[in-house]
Amino acid sequence: MDYDRLNSPSTSAISLEVMGHRLHIAQDPNSKHLGTTVWDASMVFVKFLEKNSRKGRFCPSKMKGKRVIELGAGCGLAGFGMALLGCDVTTTDQVEVLPLLIRNVERNKSWISQSNSDSGSIGSITVAELDWGNKEHIKAVEPPFDYIIGTDVVYSEHLLQPLMETITALSGPKTKILDTRSVQPQSMKR
Repeated sequence: MDYDRLNSPSTSAISLEVMGHRLHIAQDPNSKHLGTTVWDASMVFVKFLEKNSRKGRFCPSKMKGKRVIELGAGCGLAGFGMALLGCDVTTTDQVEVLPLLIRNVERNKSWISQSNSDSGSIGSITVAELDWGNKEHIKAVEPPFDYIIGTDVVYSEHLLQPLMETITALSGPKTKILDTRSVQPQSMKR
């Protein structure tokens, strides 16, 4: 894969293999919304999951049925990584990004179902609107989650407080947070 092309103004889709499944992710790098581009951090995240799914910590037998929420999902690639491990994933973003995210989820759910005879090993993936700090949106996704994931979500300092409030509201005592800074689970302390 040519990583230099992912964020170019002429690239409207990428195709990559993750855990033996070909994902087709549409993007719109010309949009004014940052969430409509597949950023390198999400690629690193899914490759980290793929590599560690063979080592034990993220093996599908341990991940099957775990509830995951992806914050600032954008095009949805990181959420698909978790769903391919057997997790039940809720991908979230702002309303302006949802049409592209929904399109990617629908396209890849059907693609994976067609190419996988043992679809029981794949988790689920759904889409929800979630503005950080919005108590109604948080309640609607039914916390707590086993995992909270995010890739390249902080791009402006004023978003840190609502992000932290949202993470806290989505967490339970055993929630693990995965992000691209550490790509290692950290237990959420309450």
